[in-house]
Amino acid sequence: MKQKAAVFIVRCRILWMGLLVILSALSIFSVGKTRINYDLVSYLSEDTDTKRGLTLMQGEFEETSLMSVVLTDTDEETVYAAACLIENTDGVISAVYDPAEGVRSRDRHTYRLISVAMNTDQEEAILDQTELLLADLPHMISGNARESRDLQQSIMREMPLIMLVSCIIVLGILLLMTSSWLEPLIFFAVIGVSILLNMGSNWVFPSISFVTFAVTAILQLALAMDYSIMLMNAFDRLRKTGMEIRAAMVQALSEAFMPIVSSSLTTVAGMLALIFMRFTIGFDIGIVLAKGILISLVTVFFLMPGLLTLSAPLLDKTAHKTLTLSGGFFATLTVKAKGILPAMLIILIAAGACLQGQSTYTYTMRDTSEDARIISDLYGQSNQIVLLFPRDYSDEGISRQKTLAERLSLLRVSGQPLVRQIMSMVTTADAALTYYDAASAASLLGRKAADVQKLFDLLHIATPIRGDELIRHLSAAMGSISFLLPKDSLQQLADAQTLLETAEKAFNGSHYSRAILTLDLPLSSPFAHEAIASIKNILHDLYGNDCAMAGMMLAMDDIATSFSGDMHRVTLITDGLVFLIVAISFRSIWIPLILVGVIQGAIWINMSFSNLYDGSIFFMCYLICVALQMGATIDYGILLTSHYRKLRKELPAAAAARQAVGFSLQTVMTSGLALITAGFSVGIVSSVFYISSIGTMLGRGAVISVALVLLLLPCLLKWLDKKIV
Repeated sequence: MKQKAAVFIVRCRILWMGLLVILSALSIFSVGKTRINYDLVSYLSEDTDTKRGLTLMQGEFEETSLMSVVLTDTDEETVYAAACLIENTDGVISAVYDPAEGVRSRDRHTYRLISVAMNTDQEEAILDQTELLLADLPHMISGNARESRDLQQSIMREMPLIMLVSCIIVLGILLLMTSSWLEPLIFFAVIGVSILLNMGSNWVFPSISFVTFAVTAILQLALAMDYSIMLMNAFDRLRKTGMEIRAAMVQALSEAFMPIVSSSLTTVAGMLALIFMRFTIGFDIGIVLAKGILISLVTVFFLMPGLLTLSAPLLDKTAHKTLTLSGGFFATLTVKAKGILPAMLIILIAAGACLQGQSTYTYTMRDTSEDARIISDLYGQSNQIVLLFPRDYSDEGISRQKTLAERLSLLRVSGQPLVRQIMSMVTTADAALTYYDAASAASLLGRKAADVQKLFDLLHIATPIRGDELIRHLSAAMGSISFLLPKDSLQQLADAQTLLETAEKAFNGSHYSRAILTLDLPLSSPFAHEAIASIKNILHDLYGNDCAMAGMMLAMDDIATSFSGDMHRVTLITDGLVFLIVAISFRSIWIPLILVGVIQGAIWINMSFSNLYDGSIFFMCYLICVALQMGATIDYGILLTSHYRKLRKELPAAAAARQAVGFSLQTVMTSGLALITAGFSVGIVSSVFYISSIGTMLGRGAVISVALVLLLLPCLLKWLDKKIV
């Protein structure tokens, strides 16, 4: 069957090449149609508190976001004028400068803060317009809009550089390891088509995450490199035996089919494990990378045969001496060290497992702009939580809202006040929710109590009356009472009506009201979970289950809650699928136990390094790197074990292990260096914490996996020889 398929592929090679070239050309146009999602919160599962709160809020209110604008060494008149200009921008709800709270002095500089509230769907345009308005003034800006734009610009600017650096290093590796100067160009042509097809086909999804977009191409380059090398090496070896070009390619395809498919299945298994995460960005990354691996298989089997057969004469003319790695050093080291080296490595794995179990994880992005860091340092954190509860405009409902605000203001975390500011109907429009008689209304309107009582009698207003009802009565009768009130009183009345309408729109929906809390606590605080729990307890105590919350800190808490399950789920599914594939391939239970154990040990050591060196691990790094490191680097162990089993038929265990290392080293180092290069290139070049952390951890993990496969695995194979053979 394999032979017939290989003959068919080689016979129709021009057709396959033409088809893939056409699809690649079409992919160039479809790449731009792919929507990139920069909002990690959108990947939370629907049953989380954050998603329920966001869904409820989107149905009741316009989505709003905040932006902080700080002017440096600027007089108050100019700041007020700037705030007015910003507030008149389309989509801006308010732009407030408070001279009592918004002024800071430091290092002989004066900073003045303008707090901007705006519609989320217009925040990018508002940011651009604000920067244009303030172009001639020294200013700083922070907020979601600024951070999101900086993130997009960083990724778009750095991705070409990362690919360029990786390609140059991989090109160097291939020039040393291959037998022709032309072979690396064929490799890049094949992998380039596969990357283009994968990126071009992403438009079928509603969107892909920015993490997926940033790492997919570089990881596809590293992970799929093995398949091209396997087919190239098989074709080169068979041609050296004197076989005709087409016959050699047919035989090479037939021989390389199972090794390539087996290698890809372990990688795909690691990717598919991410699909089962509750945090659905795992589904996003897993599907796109798994698709990329399968597309790489297609290009290797259907594009590379045509390129190799057409360029065979040129391959002969551009042949050069290959850098041959004998593996003697590693083989000698494992033999001479006897039990000392493997014992040390096993102890290192055990230590890694213990340290990894004590790891702390972070769920927030460490990267912020310089402006954001300075503003945060000057004015503290602007971390907001939105509370949603049933709309109740009765006296009892207003009283409950006031109780909520009072209890929240008393919250303490680590001895410090938790809530810096509460914005709600009862705090913003408190005057409109207070009861008035003629005397108290007189001070509000700037008239004598007797005159106001006559006004009340004329309009049949019974006292005491709540402020919002009083404003509505007086506003409705504005035309008939204008002669009784001076202009300044009428203006006060109009201002009060505007304030009331603005507050009602901001804080009251059709069925729910909301309160916006500004917390004096950073997102990454170790007290974040305690703070969220305290706020939840007060909210549920007053409103039962008919309430909700939303905000970035709540989202981080939800991610942290789901992470523990995702961590164990991804590890178990990855290990289980890889174990099953290896067990079927080798028809053995002991071999997958050994191989999965070695790579899992490498993962533990890798994570313990992150714990010791970085202090904490970004949760997405753990999940992605566990799946990638297991799925991709176990191929090195499969290759070495395959050689060992073949050699063991003719040689004793020690000699078989020594020669298996030598036979495997060239391929392991070529593939391993590509993965290491890709990982560290991403880690070094990218300034985005999410992306660079994944790259660094993956590169380091590949180094550890290669070391354990070459130094520990041969010893384990000798020790468990009877079980394996």
